[in-house]
Amino acid sequence: MIPMVEGEKRGAVGRASKDPYSELEKYPEPTVCPRCGLVYRAGRWQVAKEPPTGRARESHCPACRREIDRMPAGLLGLSGDYLAKHRDEILNIARNQAASVAATRPLQRILWIEEKGGSIEIATTNPHLALRIGRAIRSACKGELTVKQAERDSLVRAYWERES
Repeated sequence: MIPMVEGEKRGAVGRASKDPYSELEKYPEPTVCPRCGLVYRAGRWQVAKEPPTGRARESHCPACRREIDRMPAGLLGLSGDYLAKHRDEILNIARNQAASVAATRPLQRILWIEEKGGSIEIATTNPHLALRIGRAIRSACKGELTVKQAERDSLVRAYWERES
């Protein structure tokens, strides 16, 4: 669970938050993200079922702002001999989990997947998505999942590893 500072609520519109990407105010409706096309309606960012009528304001959604700034909220590191043998299967699990979440929570997405000398880093816009992916990989492939977070930091780091 992500620790909270006393007196603060994360993700609540109009409430104090240490996360610079949290929504501190409501946008005029409709507001469209020029990068991904999400529309701010009924107090939240959502996939547009139809384009907004009339003149819509433009503003980047929090997920696109994180992507532009390269500031993930969740990092998942994958390593071990098992990863080398089952790389494609493991990455499919990660992508399937992200697609499943995106259907109802379009701000939760994978920012990047980078391979670094036998290990893989998956960065996400939301700490819960990184944990969900890590748990799904652990469930399907076994191995060890370790979760770390600094006391007053919104970034969650998870590490999955399995040897042979």
